Amino acid sequence: MQRASSRALIGFVVVLVLSAGAAAALAVAAAPAHAFPAWAHDGAAGCVCHNNGTPTDATCTSCHAGFQSVPGYDCWSCHKPGASTAGLSSPSSACSQTCHLYSSYTRDYTTAFAHGTNPHLGSSPDCLSCHSTSSGIADPGQSPHHNANQQGFTNCSACHAGFAQHAGSVACTTCHATASAFHLYQAATPGFTDCTSCHAMKHQGKKVPLSKCATCHKGTGTGGGAQAQHSVTITRNKVCGSCHSQKLHATALGSGITSCGKCHTSAYHAKQKLPGKSVCQSCHHMARLHTNGYQCTLCHADQVHKVRPKLPKIRG
Repeated sequence: MQRASSRALIGFVVVLVLSAGAAAALAVAAAPAHAFPAWAHDGAAGCVCHNNGTPTDATCTSCHAGFQSVPGYDCWSCHKPGASTAGLSSPSSACSQTCHLYSSYTRDYTTAFAHGTNPHLGSSPDCLSCHSTSSGIADPGQSPHHNANQQGFTNCSACHAGFAQHAGSVACTTCHATASAFHLYQAATPGFTDCTSCHAMKHQGKKVPLSKCATCHKGTGTGGGAQAQHSVTITRNKVCGSCHSQKLHATALGSGITSCGKCHTSAYHAKQKLPGKSVCQSCHHMARLHTNGYQCTLCHADQVHKVRPKLPKIRG
């Protein structure tokens, strides 16, 4: 009886040892315990990202060509292993989940506070109304988070309705150099420049006073767009009377002259030439019979800008 028990015990031990050996063999053949399927990068074969140690931005861009990190961060700052990126492409509410948490007390971004109601002067909680995002991740040039640039204010008209880029091409910050700093409470004004910083225009060889620019040049929009500097299309009306008090020639006698340009044909922003006798003779046809090569102004200079010009007195 004792021998039978001993044999049974020995058999049990043998079976236990064989089972342990089989389990060990299976464990060796299986994947390492630290390899989690959820961390497998979509499209990657095996652990190719870790062939050279901890992955870097260069590792990522070997497949994602053209993508660059936001300054001060790397790809893994946002794309952590195993983390879903679905929330990173959602509307404005996603911006303040992890990175852009704002403190209205310190007026700065911090992870200790939720997004404030007025993080930028005059703003709304809708981040994307000012900060444009990519329409997709396929093109790195479209995404503000993948082009290695710090993102500023890109859509001024979202708040400044009616205002447009000057002449349709001049960026707002060309004239308002400190606009971004101003909206972050870091500057006293958005910065202002004047027309002469770009347009060194003259009239009759003299600089046009800045206060006179808007007399001739206006915008064609409404609101802010009514100003030349905030309009795509700018008027070029010649309002000579704002500087010159002279009257149009012989209007009281039905001359038909309705603008200075009838006689003064030079370009406005050029050195003006006095009208020659051919200009006078275009209306005064009989003058050809007695000019004898002289300019009309030799005798009629003081009558040119009279609404009722008189004939000169002829001395005998």
